[in-house]
Amino acid sequence: MGETKVGTQHEAPSRAAVAAPGLTVSPLTGRAGVRMAGEVGLSTRGIWEDALEQAVLEGEDVYYLELSGVTFADVAGVGALVAAAQRLPAGARFVLHRPPHVVQRVLELFWPGQPAIEVSMS
Repeated sequence: MGETKVGTQHEAPSRAAVAAPGLTVSPLTGRAGVRMAGEVGLSTRGIWEDALEQAVLEGEDVYYLELSGVTFADVAGVGALVAAAQRLPAGARFVLHRPPHVVQRVLELFWPGQPAIEVSMS
């Protein structure tokens, strides 16, 4: 899986270009998974969902999502993560490495006890 980035540019009143938030996805070396950096929101949800779908299709017992570079994820993005985890083969799981606090909090509030999602802060 190659690196992907999405974002748009808007013209600011000063006529300077300001980059909108984006999301990059790149493969991890040495284990099944991807590193993501940026924001998960409306403009990047397609990239997020594509990466999660690819993870489901790979069929690994453990799939690592390195999220320490993710600065924000909206509720719909976390919902997409839960939906993807529910499509994993029996006994498989996503390991979220250092996700932003908002991801942990939304999981606790709306989808507590997901057996296919493990959070690792180490």
